[in-house]
Amino acid sequence: MNPRYQEWLKYVFDHEVADKLPQWYYAEDAPVFEASDDEMTELISQTFLSAGKDLTKYTDAQVDQGIWYFVSMSGANFLHSLKSPEVPLKRRLEAIQNIFHLYSDCFAKRCAETLGHLSEEGSQLNSSCYMFWDISPLTVIEAQEIQDAVLNVLEKILIIEHRACRESALHGLSEMSFSRGEETQKIIDNFLSKTKLDEKLLTYARNAREGNVL
Repeated sequence: MNPRYQEWLKYVFDHEVADKLPQWYYAEDAPVFEASDDEMTELISQTFLSAGKDLTKYTDAQVDQGIWYFVSMSGANFLHSLKSPEVPLKRRLEAIQNIFHLYSDCFAKRCAETLGHLSEEGSQLNSSCYMFWDISPLTVIEAQEIQDAVLNVLEKILIIEHRACRESALHGLSEMSFSRGEETQKIIDNFLSKTKLDEKLLTYARNAREGNVL
């Protein structure tokens, strides 16, 4: 484990959540966490892998705020390290694969089984679950190997028996349809052939298949 891992968790998640904007990281005197792309990839990978255990000391609101901060392209955009050629490809792909654990061990345990696209009320963590693939840069990285890894993890997340997690994966597949349309359709078709969904989520899945969800 990276010796700065606990420092990193504290930096990202250990902040009060304001009732209104701006968040802590937009303040002029907000602290800065500096790391090489290689170290950042390691920290991100460990965060995803151990989210079910290591994020339990933070509230749903804190975890949600932290994910929006370090994942989002409009936040810190730390995930840019996952496209850096300076980081061994194997380590970058492993970090992407570990996103599955964020869903299976954290989101599936702490999020309500509500649908974000219908604005159904959920936990304070539901927003980052639903919007993860929309706010992150992972669906727009052009490298074939990265795209393959993203498709693989999205397909795995669909297996999780949790409506919010499945909705999020479908959201991500819809985002990927612009570059990998045939593959995303096959993944969704295969999923629907084996899985019974309620009418709301089924409609969303059919729209995602056509790349037609927001």
